[in-house]
Amino acid sequence: MENEQFDIQKELEVLGDFTTISSVPQPVPYVYGQTLVKLMKKDHRIVSLCADVQWPTENDYIKKHFPDRYYQMGIAEANMMGVASGMAKTGDIVFAHTFSAFTNRRALDQIAMQIAYPKAKVIILGFLPGIATNLGVSHQAIEDIACFRSLPNMNIFEPYHETQLLPVIEMALNSSNPSYIRMKKFDKMYTDIDKTIQIGKPQILKEGSELAIFACGMTVDIALEAASEINKKYNHKLSVVNVFCLKPIDEISFAEIINKHKHIISIENHNVIGGLGSILSDIIATKGLNAQLTKLGVQDTFAEGAETDYLFKKYEISSEAIIKIYNNLKKKL
Repeated sequence: MENEQFDIQKELEVLGDFTTISSVPQPVPYVYGQTLVKLMKKDHRIVSLCADVQWPTENDYIKKHFPDRYYQMGIAEANMMGVASGMAKTGDIVFAHTFSAFTNRRALDQIAMQIAYPKAKVIILGFLPGIATNLGVSHQAIEDIACFRSLPNMNIFEPYHETQLLPVIEMALNSSNPSYIRMKKFDKMYTDIDKTIQIGKPQILKEGSELAIFACGMTVDIALEAASEINKKYNHKLSVVNVFCLKPIDEISFAEIINKHKHIISIENHNVIGGLGSILSDIIATKGLNAQLTKLGVQDTFAEGAETDYLFKKYEISSEAIIKIYNNLKKKL
């Protein structure tokens, strides 16, 4: 099972990988699939539900190893969430899979009333986060974090690195609340896990002065790249903070970091309304902190279908955008 590869040539010829129009598909490991299968071997209560997206969510791998604990629910996300709640009430631990955009848009009522309200043991996996897909507006999740943040009893996670995948899933499993995990497909299997992350707490990846960049999911590497470029060019070390857990939030831990900096940049693969930037602005306002916040992300607009790299640059979810802000601020630093 270790490092097993997708046999995806045929599928990619028809579907592409949803993020690029490249005609040369590359095999990738079943990072998530292997992780869930290992957990399913340890706990017979874990089952997998899939809304007709088994290949993009690595459920083809799960089905191969546990066909009797895999349920194909069809293109019926709302029904899938109702079924997930019912199965959880019988003692199952349910992993429900679809694209991020289809979680809140097609099933929010069922998630609210049948999963969040009764605290059903359901873990929702949303793949293709944010605008990281060429499938266009219908498949781009720019408001999912905002929706689930406003639901009581819901955890929200977004691992940025493969080493955080297993710890995040274990946090969801160990929580008494249901969880939403915003997932990207990782391109290599982990050989170690990140034991430093704690639920609700920010993870400091780089420690610097004056300016801190808070990022989540796919934007963490962008923040790290920008910080490295700025340090190289200006000999100025910036702080970079990974917010892998978007709910619950340990506001005291966040406030301690913010208090050490004059300027804060948030960068997210999501609408700047209701996501990471809003979390930080709430903390700054309610704690009375003296810090200036600049939000990078989707600026309350719909995007379009194109390659991920192109979309990130167009909507300024990029290291260049961070460096541009730094250049505008450096006279004040």
